[in-house]
Amino acid sequence: MVIEKAEGVNESERYLQKLCDKTFLSLWSYPAVHKEKGKECCDLLVIFENHVIIFSDKDCQFPDSGQIKNDWNRWFKKAIKKSAEQAWGAERWIKKYPNQLFLDSLCEKPFPLEIPNLSTAKFHLVVVAHGSSTRCQQEHGGSGSLMINSSMKGFSAHDAIKNGGIPFMVGDIDPSRTFVHILDDTSLEIVVDTLDTIADFVSYLTDKEKFFRSGKAVIASGEEDLLAYYLTHANDKNQSDFIIASQVDNRTLLIFEEGFWEQFVQSPER
Repeated sequence: MVIEKAEGVNESERYLQKLCDKTFLSLWSYPAVHKEKGKECCDLLVIFENHVIIFSDKDCQFPDSGQIKNDWNRWFKKAIKKSAEQAWGAERWIKKYPNQLFLDSLCEKPFPLEIPNLSTAKFHLVVVAHGSSTRCQQEHGGSGSLMINSSMKGFSAHDAIKNGGIPFMVGDIDPSRTFVHILDDTSLEIVVDTLDTIADFVSYLTDKEKFFRSGKAVIASGEEDLLAYYLTHANDKNQSDFIIASQVDNRTLLIFEEGFWEQFVQSPER
């Protein structure tokens, strides 16, 4: 059977589709999955074994009012908060109506894969937020990827005006719901270009979710530094993992400074 995948309907969806088509995700990803006529469920859906990965993609221009905190708050609400709500909404729909998914806007082409049994299914949500990298580089230098701080919990913690949130830093935006991975233009390409297989990708998402909700505060200068640490540390099964040395295992704050990624890229192992 030949499966005709949908085309992205806007620039950000087409970007996501092209990125998937040239990586391991090409065999497992379906763009612009719909739930009803004219109503999209999610920008991209990936099914692998019992893993369901929902992508929500937003391309929002970063404002430039001269007030960085105001600009950040406006961009965060449009590019991250709105996308996360859409991803959670897609998760609810898939769990409630697993057989009502389609590859086209007219809902004439059923989604070709069976959704994993909900008793064992593991959902992963990925928000792809475009538009911040250039401004982030201007303000902080580096690669332009968003900084990470797992102790920032809830949407209010990211408010740079009312609650002292830091522009270009993201955390666990709602600990009461499925964890949301927040990736930007820079970090998304690094992650999918570096990991070799779909199995590696879901393992990374799974291990990162456990790590971020382990009770430790995790601060990283960017997703790429977190990924580099992960790929250079292995558990007792010789699998990549966020293994912490025994001498620092009892610490509640772990900081991954900028430079892990550069060292990893230049290493002989890489």
